[in-house]
Amino acid sequence: MKPLCALWVLCIVLAGCFASPTAPHPTSTPDPFPALLAEGEMLAARDERTAAEESFLEAAAFRPSDPAPYLRLARLYRDWNRPQEGLTAVAAAERLGAPAGEVASLRTALHAARRDWEAVLSDGALALQLNPADASIRHLVAQACVELGRVDEARTHYQALLALVLDDPLAHERLGALLALSDPAAARPHLEAAATPLASDLLGALAASGNDPTYRLARVGMACLAHGEAALAGLALQQAVARNPAYADGHALLGQALEQTGQMEEAQDHLEQAVRLAPNSALARSLLGLHYLQAGEPEKARPHLEAAYDLDPQNPALSLYLARLYADLGLYSAAEVWLEEAIRLAPEDPVIGEQVARFYLDRSIAGGQRALEVSRELVQRAPESGAAHELLGQAWFMLGHYAEAETELLKAVEMEPERTSAWYHLGQLYAYLGRGEEARGALIAARDRCLDPALWAEIEQALAELP
Repeated sequence: MKPLCALWVLCIVLAGCFASPTAPHPTSTPDPFPALLAEGEMLAARDERTAAEESFLEAAAFRPSDPAPYLRLARLYRDWNRPQEGLTAVAAAERLGAPAGEVASLRTALHAARRDWEAVLSDGALALQLNPADASIRHLVAQACVELGRVDEARTHYQALLALVLDDPLAHERLGALLALSDPAAARPHLEAAATPLASDLLGALAASGNDPTYRLARVGMACLAHGEAALAGLALQQAVARNPAYADGHALLGQALEQTGQMEEAQDHLEQAVRLAPNSALARSLLGLHYLQAGEPEKARPHLEAAYDLDPQNPALSLYLARLYADLGLYSAAEVWLEEAIRLAPEDPVIGEQVARFYLDRSIAGGQRALEVSRELVQRAPESGAAHELLGQAWFMLGHYAEAETELLKAVEMEPERTSAWYHLGQLYAYLGRGEEARGALIAARDRCLDPALWAEIEQALAELP
């Protein structure tokens, strides 16, 4: 079965939920339904998700009145970051009489994947009412409280989690972070018990900030931002700028946190306020410029990014931002100058090297030749890096050296089998060379591993274009 839009397939299958039951099979014929479910579970456990999806859909078509295939589909879609299809499957399971607790738990997790935090609270409350000891759901509900700024409720949920599991490191970490906003002494034992990287950095922030509450809140916010915890960072930084409205870097960092949680208008307000308060702050200028750049407004970004570079000329990240700025403005020669400046400033930094090579490839600057050179250097410095081999394979492909491209892309997926983009690029190569079955296999491997909606759409398009 060729890969199809799962939502469309589900709609077809769901139509059968209300059809007349099919005639029973002769008693001598084995019932395939349990085998299909077991096969789907086995495939899902191996992350062969496309095949697992087909097994569960086949089971649902064979026995349309049974909720079990839909519950399994919902779990599969939850793990596959396809929450809308998951919610459709849960709705089918619920109509067919699936247990209310399992329905509520799955729905809570799927709403969390969609970042619909109000729905998480609603369905999570029902799930916890039916099963108060469900730690995974209580974690999601506590996270929703953090995302919505309900600090006291979040603390209550994390305390409840620790009453269930005394040594839950994530609950200790999050409770410690929330207590650090107002009660550092109470936060420390939880952060020490958590012993996570974020908890360690938060302990360092508390130790370094002394008795200055504004500085403590800013340091807590910075630590949370560094670990990708934008909602927690926002809570700390909001309190920091409330205490000191003239704190320019606090406004800049708060803008960054708000942007990462999708609050774009509020983010821009704080970023602009930071620049008004401190026009000579490289941090404020760079974050506001990057905000405009990501919003597709390079003309607005330009004065801020240029000013940021003048203030901090040794920062290679600013050179990359300027390269992107000038490329967006159509000034590709200038963009190339700034790419080379980034490499000059950080010649041994693999992250900078990867970003430069990817930029050359994505923008087709210098015809792929410079991407090839940078990628070769990356492979020499990090021969076990799947990302480096993938970039080198892409560069060879762009230059028309297909055997070399295949070799490098195969190395990338061998070293990092979960590297979705490498499987995708391998599938593109095979499709270009007319090796249809190999292309389909590589693209399905990419599809099975894909958790990025944007890349998912590209994979689906590539599969649809295969003969």
